[in-house]
Amino acid sequence: MNYSKLTSQPLLFLISFAVGLICSQSIRAQTYYEITPVADPEGFAAPYVGVSNGSLIIAGGANFPNEPRWETDKVWYDSIYILKSPEGRWKKSKSKLPRPLAYGLSFNLAEADKLLAEDVPHGVLCIGGGDSQQHVSDCFVLSLDRGRVTTTPLPALPTPLANGTGVYHQGVVYVLGGLAAPTAKRPADGFYKLDLTHAKSTRQWESLTTWPGNPRMLAIAGIIENSLFLFSGTDLIEDDAGTVNRKYLTDGFRFDLASGKWSKTAALPRPAVAAPTPAITQGNSLLIVSGDHGKYAAQTDTLKDNHPGFPASVLAYNAAEDSWGEANPFPKAVGNDPANDPHAGLWPPVVTNLTQWHGHTILACGEVRPRVRSRRVFMIKP
Repeated sequence: MNYSKLTSQPLLFLISFAVGLICSQSIRAQTYYEITPVADPEGFAAPYVGVSNGSLIIAGGANFPNEPRWETDKVWYDSIYILKSPEGRWKKSKSKLPRPLAYGLSFNLAEADKLLAEDVPHGVLCIGGGDSQQHVSDCFVLSLDRGRVTTTPLPALPTPLANGTGVYHQGVVYVLGGLAAPTAKRPADGFYKLDLTHAKSTRQWESLTTWPGNPRMLAIAGIIENSLFLFSGTDLIEDDAGTVNRKYLTDGFRFDLASGKWSKTAALPRPAVAAPTPAITQGNSLLIVSGDHGKYAAQTDTLKDNHPGFPASVLAYNAAEDSWGEANPFPKAVGNDPANDPHAGLWPPVVTNLTQWHGHTILACGEVRPRVRSRRVFMIKP
């Protein structure tokens, strides 16, 4: 199948591809549909992604819009894009973020969520992030009403954070790891929660006991019933020459929300750094799409446009068995000329936030190779 032709159409298309979850006794098929790509020629890495008033929202993000791509600086954005239906077209809102931001976290505060305190608005909860100069502790909700997006501030994080991970569960948001500043030489080992069911007068971030492992950024979190999981990510290690290098991690941890205790899980088959977060919950399993395994991390400046992209494999963790399996891969079709036509073909994305829309997981934008972003949007149906 020619994916580049397929994705040039504005309608909802089926990618003829089934993912069989083989880490448990039953096999679950997944189908990837590509919906309208976001209305930006480059697309974005690490935007906030969520839903408000029935519409899908993509806000902020960063890319390399200028040529030559390998000799220009990254650009951060404050733009907001709105898609009313999977078959529709994206509209760029006149509203903007409080400032250009990327690499934060985002979660849906759905209208059906009756656990939220009365003053907490429904919409896209945005947490942390940063720009070229600094990381921020900002926490706010984007709400869409009559075509206008309003921003409602919530209590700021205890510290600036970007490149973290987290989950939203039963009115409470949990944030783990990240990087406190662009120049930080070690990731953060913080673990925080904000209970949005509490009244405004008592609503504040609370520090929790951290996991028994390395500090990390670009990890992936997931939730199954009353357990929170933390997988992979990368530590930063400074060598004798003062050079900071990434240490790709394969460990995993389980946090019991009732007891507040951590335990180790089985290690991942490979690192899954910067995989789209949070992990997709399917029954008693967590699905991790792609993620950087680190094999080409030291060759980025040498490979440049010959970089092969990130793994297409999809990891599946079975919580009941504490075991990992590998599902059928995300569809990957490299274009004929990636250097001159970087957006051709189909590449697994990393560094983006997953969300739920129309009952299905949305995988939007992300980074598909170093300095190459994606404008594609996928709806994942079980």
